[in-house]
Amino acid sequence: MSDRPPPISTTEGDEIIVRGYRLAGDLLGKVGFTEMFLLDMDGTMPDAHRVRMVDAVLVALMEHGITPSTLAARLVLDGAPEATQGAVAAGLLAVGSRFLGTVEQSAEVLQRIVSTPDLPLEQAVLGETQRVLQAGGRLPGLGHNLHSDVDPRVEVLIGIAEQEGFRGAHVAALEALQQIGSRESGKQLIMNAAGAIGAILSDMGYPPSKVRGFALVARSAGVVAHVVDEQAHPIAREVWVTEHDRKRSSS
Repeated sequence: MSDRPPPISTTEGDEIIVRGYRLAGDLLGKVGFTEMFLLDMDGTMPDAHRVRMVDAVLVALMEHGITPSTLAARLVLDGAPEATQGAVAAGLLAVGSRFLGTVEQSAEVLQRIVSTPDLPLEQAVLGETQRVLQAGGRLPGLGHNLHSDVDPRVEVLIGIAEQEGFRGAHVAALEALQQIGSRESGKQLIMNAAGAIGAILSDMGYPPSKVRGFALVARSAGVVAHVVDEQAHPIAREVWVTEHDRKRSSS
């Protein structure tokens, strides 16, 4: 028998079939958004433990104030107020190697550490830390431009992972990375939400290529909210005018 899941979407007469379930008959009004997302992506209906964990991940990543992604969306909306989709797309284009996209980078590093079982955890972490730092890079999943002492989302996320049975080798690797990374860099590095999420989703069995998708789904909703807020309470024009005036005064 093949382990391949049912087709992502087909039709039977007038009925849309998603992963073997009738959209109108089996899913509408009976599953939540997170269940539908995981069914669509993974090919199987998730259990309650997986749904609660992914719910927490999506909530943690949805909103973080005025960031490059939300500011980009607001500025594009100011230039093209008729194109909500363009503003949202602009916001998602800012999900990259510095902001939010670091969930994927964290997963890559942590999965590389965990996939070297011939080395004790501390040695594997030390080798990865030195490789990144010697190349002039930053350790993904550590540090934050706003939080200095602690990212309050981390403890809550790891606590939920513990409750739902998803705290495993990758979370342990992140904790070791925080300790060894701080020592090797000479800076006190805190674990951030991107690192915690990269570790937890890795412990849930997701490859790095899928991990960024969770960030995109969550931030899509957040960017839409910022676009709606910009329509009602605009700030983009003020940002643009302030920068214009700054340039004029310095010239």
